[in-house]
Amino acid sequence: MSDATPERDGDASLQVRRRPRAALVGWVLGIVAVAAIVAWVSTHPPALSTSTTTVTASTPVSQPVFVGVFTAPADFDRTLHLSGVKIFATSTAGDALITPHLCRGGSVSVTTDPEAFCSDVVGTEGTTMGAGDEIVLEVSAAAPGTIAIDRIRLAYRDGLRWGTQDAGSPARVTVIPR
Repeated sequence: MSDATPERDGDASLQVRRRPRAALVGWVLGIVAVAAIVAWVSTHPPALSTSTTTVTASTPVSQPVFVGVFTAPADFDRTLHLSGVKIFATSTAGDALITPHLCRGGSVSVTTDPEAFCSDVVGTEGTTMGAGDEIVLEVSAAAPGTIAIDRIRLAYRDGLRWGTQDAGSPARVTVIPR
């Protein structure tokens, strides 16, 4: 018989190691703070340019007129991936039809033929806008009156940032009888 007691190899592995709760709370708060900063930065891109100068135009009943309301200047160092253009207007000319277009490489103030001033005229949904491009509104109405258009609101992505912001100038279109 042996007087020796067997050694216990598992004594150290049976101990429960506790993680300090303060360290866990610190990590969670740190991750939440970083996520909040990333979310704020990604949803707050720099403001787009706006103007208080109203673009004015007139057109006969049922004749569309194109009004340039927001231009990306030649030194515009951003590429906007447009997802929508929101238009807010009031009309005394009955139901007015207002359609946004993107004028590439040109500038329109007021015209009945934007293709004479733009290298290309395309829709605004799902396209990109860069330096030298302009948002142009096609406006028409079936009755005489006035159409007051507020600044447009562009929904876009700019790199990792996205937002919906006011842009450009307000417009006023007078629809005259034929």
